[in-house]
Amino acid sequence: MKGRILAASALLLLSVSERAAAQTWEVGVGGGGSFYTSKTVTAGRVTGDAKLGNGWMLTGYLGNNVSERWGGEIRYAYQQNDLQLQSGGTTVNFGARSHAIHYDFLFHATKREARVRPFVAFGAGFKGYQGTGREVPVQPLSNLAFLTRTNDWKPLISVGGGVKFRLGKNGMIRAEIKDYITQVPTNLIAPAPGAKLSGWFHNFVAMFGVGWVF
Repeated sequence: MKGRILAASALLLLSVSERAAAQTWEVGVGGGGSFYTSKTVTAGRVTGDAKLGNGWMLTGYLGNNVSERWGGEIRYAYQQNDLQLQSGGTTVNFGARSHAIHYDFLFHATKREARVRPFVAFGAGFKGYQGTGREVPVQPLSNLAFLTRTNDWKPLISVGGGVKFRLGKNGMIRAEIKDYITQVPTNLIAPAPGAKLSGWFHNFVAMFGVGWVF
């Protein structure tokens, strides 16, 4: 009886060990372009477009493939995009950057050992916007909004997809597109008294990365 119990315990431990060994981790870095949609700011009959201009981003991530097709990863992204306010023929630019931290779930179309693995990703986190420009006493288009040197943290929704390519036993390259969705940071783009600005920014990022699987 004891022998059977020991044998069953050994088989259970072996099964758990094999599953744990099959859980592969991935760490990597990447970079790419960052592009925002705009929102309309309204003051009476006067309207303008508020957004962050085209820029660039850097990112780092740590992921875990917990099954043949499902995985997850925590990611940090740094982005450099200037604030922009446009109306008529006038454009105002103001230095800005952002920091995003989020966790995504990944579903892969192929198994873990495949050389090519298309995937979709979805998750959530937080994004901090920071104005870095120089404030001036009289800013153009101040009848619509003020671009400010402040901070504004917003909840973040992350959706996207891409494809991973295995290089040898441990190397990995990946290409992906994400949509980072947040509310408009109205601390940075502060509506003028009587003006209206609200809604959600869609921040599309296209990036390439290199990673290591272990």
